[in-house]
Amino acid sequence: MLQLHLGRFRQYSVVIADQVLEHAQRPLAAAQNIHAMTRPGGWAMVATPFLFRVHARPHDYKPLDSRRPEAGDGRSGFPESEIEVFGWGNKACAKAHIGGPVRAYGLWRDLSNDEEYPLMVWAFARRA
Repeated sequence: MLQLHLGRFRQYSVVIADQVLEHAQRPLAAAQNIHAMTRPGGWAMVATPFLFRVHARPHDYKPLDSRRPEAGDGRSGFPESEIEVFGWGNKACAKAHIGGPVRAYGLWRDLSNDEEYPLMVWAFARRA
């Protein structure tokens, strides 16, 4: 993300920020930088943990929530119509994650999605 501050920077057809934005103190500025690095017609994919143990190394700010409309409100530079935000998780997985080793809750537990317990949130955005 340093490229934006250098004046000239390269643009890419695909920009992936996986497990990064939750550590940015200014996630909107980081998202705007992702927009700047995405070439017109290109795609950006951002994924962040949500209902997840805080892994504050160095910080954990939790910028995305698939249940909030502002997660895809267009302030990043990507048009609202070109942003889709999704989440996945369920109560059993949240309990397993918070309560200790996953194997204590069984390998074959229900993995169906429950929007009330998003462990992971991700967004796909296309630059116009």
